Amino acid sequence: MTRPAPNDSTDLTVQENAEEERTSDVLAHFRANLPPDRVSLGDLIQALGDRSLGTILLAVALPTIAPVPLGVSCLFDLPILLYTAQLAFGTRGARLPEWLLRRSVSRSMAAKTLDVAMPRLVGIEKMLKPRHHRLASIDRERWFGLLLFILTLTCIVPLPLTGWLPGFALVLIALGLIERDGAAIGVGLGLTVAALVFFALVASGLSYAGHQLLAATG
Repeated sequence: MTRPAPNDSTDLTVQENAEEERTSDVLAHFRANLPPDRVSLGDLIQALGDRSLGTILLAVALPTIAPVPLGVSCLFDLPILLYTAQLAFGTRGARLPEWLLRRSVSRSMAAKTLDVAMPRLVGIEKMLKPRHHRLASIDRERWFGLLLFILTLTCIVPLPLTGWLPGFALVLIALGLIERDGAAIGVGLGLTVAALVFFALVASGLSYAGHQLLAATG
């Protein structure tokens, strides 16, 4: 009778531990081993382990759920917009160019951003598990890329109170894709619709107020 090799059980344990590792665990390890001077977007994406849609979305959307200075959030605006634009045009296996991956922030700013975002990610992860697999594979749909592109635009346009909700929707969708949790993606899509409606209301309200002001002073 053939006996299993001595390292079979060890390999199985390692595999199980790898499967149980959550995104927050990976980020915690990254936080504890940040590069000494500056931290680039490429460093973060490499630490997350691959260049899948969910991974890149999470990397570029993290600052949207952390109250970081405007300069830091703007650093990630262009990568989000460029990446979702590729998806909107149906580019499969979309990647960010090297000059964008080299964009960086100071080590202290990266640490601060991760420290603020991590507890929120952990809270979200407690509710995630693989389910609703059909919805979890929505990233294969071209219209999904277009929706993410439109959502990203609402993050970037500097209107009051309109940035946090679409940013949270992006993070939730990203984690849903990583964990293959269709329910989380569904909630993220619901938040996306709410964010777009809220953005339209704010934009139309500001436009109306501007016209009224011009009429009063004209």
